[in-house]
Amino acid sequence: MLKKPTTVFVYLLGAYVLIQFLWWGYHLIDLTRASQHTDELITKRIVMIIGEGSVFLVLLLFGLWKIKRSIKKEIQMARQQNNFMLSVTHELKTPLAATKLYLQTIQKHKLSEEKQVELIQKALDESSRLETLVEQILTASRLEQQAMPRLMTSISLKDFLTHLISIQEKRFNSAIRLNDFEDIQLETDPLIFTNILNNLIENGFKYGHSEKGLDLTVHKENDYSVSIDVRDYGKGIPLEQQDLLFKKFNRLENEETRTTKGTGLGLFIARECARTLGGNLRLIKVDGPGACFQIQMPYDE
Repeated sequence: MLKKPTTVFVYLLGAYVLIQFLWWGYHLIDLTRASQHTDELITKRIVMIIGEGSVFLVLLLFGLWKIKRSIKKEIQMARQQNNFMLSVTHELKTPLAATKLYLQTIQKHKLSEEKQVELIQKALDESSRLETLVEQILTASRLEQQAMPRLMTSISLKDFLTHLISIQEKRFNSAIRLNDFEDIQLETDPLIFTNILNNLIENGFKYGHSEKGLDLTVHKENDYSVSIDVRDYGKGIPLEQQDLLFKKFNRLENEETRTTKGTGLGLFIARECARTLGGNLRLIKVDGPGACFQIQMPYDE
């Protein structure tokens, strides 16, 4: 990451070059005026100096602007990567520590069979959480390299969503409401499509009010596109965060003070998965509290 002294040095260097350029330009014009030439020749030389100097000045200012922009991007990326490393370290450490504790408890204490089964199940749950995290990182890498394989098949959208919702409601112990809609046969990769919805539902419960649940709304955009809206009732997305929402490693909270789990990869994975299936994912405006993400998928009637 570029440090503050580096940034200051670049700005000082740019300012020095600019001042030196103006100073030498002034001396060239002054020298031309003092020389033994006709007024017409002096005017031509001054125009030439000012013209070439103006081009150089524009290029210099453009270069300084590009350097400033590059520095800003580097600092932003470094901050996001630092947040990612902190979050991954935390997300890896937590299930490992929990699993170790459960197994040590079973090893060191004489527990009833019922209690042992309970602790073993908790250890398995933490292992599944760890497996999901590793899979998420691998998925992000495949998507970035455009190496995500697709196995397209026709599914009943209503049956697919009903089954997925029943699983997620048990997972989060909260309601997910699905509107009544005319069933659609959608040509998609079920695993990739599930990945999109799981990330959006998890994001909705993570930052929304779980007691209010989520709303899933399906509607046809036209004869060749269907939309699925995933709406939560949390605080919503701050305006300054919306441009970075689908970037890798981006999180609404600082890793050192955060209160929610996550790696900052969920929305990046969801959008890239949607694009892999020929669709798109975007944040749309809604009346009232919360945020709403809209998946747009192609289909043929």
